[in-house]
Amino acid sequence: MELTVRAHLDSMMTARRAADIAERMKRFDARVLLCRQNITVNAKSLMGVVTLGLHDDMAVTIRAEGPDEAQAVREMAALLGA
Repeated sequence: MELTVRAHLDSMMTARRAADIAERMKRFDARVLLCRQNITVNAKSLMGVVTLGLHDDMAVTIRAEGPDEAQAVREMAALLGA
């Protein structure tokens, strides 16, 4: 499953918010990836989420594959403020 959203952040992605995203994604069995331009990272990795360098109103694609992929995509979209 794949969904492209625009991030709605106060400013840049903070380390605290990235850690929260990574921890929440670890609850899912599905493999969850975040893609921005030519960068693809594991959403369950704190360093991966930070590496994206997300800013407000930036487009990001959420890709998930696995038994709970739809739920993982919905939660990730909510965490990004979409």
